[in-house]
Amino acid sequence: MKPTPYSIFVVLLLIFSTATRAGDIVFPPDPRAVIDIKRDCGAKGDGIADDTAALQAAIDRSSAQDYTRTIYLPNGTYKITKTIIFRGPDWQKGVEGYGIGPWLWGQNREKTTIKLADGSEGFQDASKPLEAIRAMSRPDGARMNADFFDRTVVNLTIDTGNNPGAVGIKFYSNNTGEMREVTIRGRGAVGLDLGFCDQNGPLLIQDVEINGFSVGISTDHLLNSQTLSRVTVRNASKVGLRHRGQMLAVEDLRVVNAPLGIDTAGVLAIVESHFEAPAGATGPAIKLGEGHLYAARLTTKGFASAIAVAKAPAGGVAGPDVAEYSSHGFETLGEGSPKAALLLKPEREPDVPFPTRAEDWVCANDFGAKAGDEEDDAAAIQKAIDAAAERKATTVYLLGGKRGDPNWYRLKQDIQVHGSVQRIFGFGFARLLAGGAPAEHNRGKLPLFIVDDDPQAPKVLTFQGLHVFGGGGFGVDVRAPNRIVISRAGDGQVTARAKTKVFLSNCVGRLALEKGAQVWARHWNTEGGGRGPISNTQNDGGQLWILGMKTEGVSTKVASLNGGRTEILGVHNYNYTGTKDETPFALVEDGTMSIAGYREVNFNNGWWKVPVLARLHGSEFSYPQRAWETWSLLRVNN
Repeated sequence: MKPTPYSIFVVLLLIFSTATRAGDIVFPPDPRAVIDIKRDCGAKGDGIADDTAALQAAIDRSSAQDYTRTIYLPNGTYKITKTIIFRGPDWQKGVEGYGIGPWLWGQNREKTTIKLADGSEGFQDASKPLEAIRAMSRPDGARMNADFFDRTVVNLTIDTGNNPGAVGIKFYSNNTGEMREVTIRGRGAVGLDLGFCDQNGPLLIQDVEINGFSVGISTDHLLNSQTLSRVTVRNASKVGLRHRGQMLAVEDLRVVNAPLGIDTAGVLAIVESHFEAPAGATGPAIKLGEGHLYAARLTTKGFASAIAVAKAPAGGVAGPDVAEYSSHGFETLGEGSPKAALLLKPEREPDVPFPTRAEDWVCANDFGAKAGDEEDDAAAIQKAIDAAAERKATTVYLLGGKRGDPNWYRLKQDIQVHGSVQRIFGFGFARLLAGGAPAEHNRGKLPLFIVDDDPQAPKVLTFQGLHVFGGGGFGVDVRAPNRIVISRAGDGQVTARAKTKVFLSNCVGRLALEKGAQVWARHWNTEGGGRGPISNTQNDGGQLWILGMKTEGVSTKVASLNGGRTEILGVHNYNYTGTKDETPFALVEDGTMSIAGYREVNFNNGWWKVPVLARLHGSEFSYPQRAWETWSLLRVNN
């Protein structure tokens, strides 16, 4: 092969990687894929120089000028003195109609810090708080259009320092978007603000710790929805989580040393969580005002009660622990359905470390893949996988596409993932669309990444940062009962064949389970789909657990068939269409389903005629149509 821009930097990475330790993320020093904040933008990262301009320049390159690269912050302390803003391509025109990215990745969560300088101007008035990082250039309360996609912050620390009027970050993203492996610490009003503008979400906050602040996490507004997974809030002086308005799905929330764990007046489904009060606390762990609450497997320590309510029919819970609670009772559909959720114990997705050796990174573009030229790129991606397997490399990556269409890779044939490859990764906005006849795509005949059992292959395989955003997409066909597949921060159609195991995290698309398959999903956004019997999410005899599900449009969104067991914690049914036929939103045919924390939103009186349809043991049951349908828990079958 001829030398490539990537191979020129191999020696540099080999030298640098010797200093890394477990948990470090070291991207390839490939300027086509990565904006290195020090190398490319002049940041010092020494905690002394002001790196505000360098950080802002990197963000503007990634999300305003083009979408081809991910921002990388090597270890260091990056001092800022002003708010860093995620700005879309039209921010200078003052219109900001949409945005994609940016993607910020730190090298090491403990050693990569964005630090607001102590005493920074504008951050001193606690009555007028100002954020260190703002993931939206429109002002608070502005009219939104939910077209700001895939904003990403991973593996770093945000430190607001000694600034009593500071907010750690106001985070905003639509469809996909995640903050993961992040620490937010300091003084100020709010650590993580998710409620400053409406239509925020769906998005995923995962493996995040917030330390300090008056309020740990704040949400608000009716649209869209958010998911919290494995989040810890420490030392909040007022409340760990202040929740308003929308549907919020939560697992493994830990609030330590706060006088109130949760203050909620929205729709909240929460499981596997723990709350510890400071000495002398007199209030409850959870205070429910207006809204619905479903809770299971909660433990509390030091509070006067576990749950206190204002109006909910079920009343409060003295505690200290809560096995299962539904603020508005346990609704059932079908004879003999128990008044309880399935209560599945969620499994955590396995960790797949990033490479620290240069030779473990293989770029598919070096084998002929090219975004935007309409040629078939499947062969080039296959060549990259084959080459990686031959030399025992672990990661194949694609460069992101430019900002304007066409910016996608075309796939016209299937791709076999095999050998040593354990991650297929997209930098920036890596978009994959099907080639060939659209009619074939509409019948579900999409090009596939095929995963078979392979005794020489790693146990876990991850697809990460691969998107569709319109048109016929691609599929991941999991055929390997002895392997685990993770789809993270991406789109597409996933098929879990018999007895396979799949984890979805921060994903958009469609899903099918066969008999005996297991899928554990955190933030599942399934949209689109035509009318008819095919559901967006179809569990045919498997086991499916979803934390945080958002949908739009018509068609059956979730089906549990032929012994399938499906548990959903948190549904935001954004029903924007006005006319409905008899197609059910959720379908159960000789299967089992429980849905907690459900809300339907529609602004033109076109409510789902059949929210849930159950066909059980030869009988048919239908849940009634209601405006602004909301329930704490609905159980179908046993």
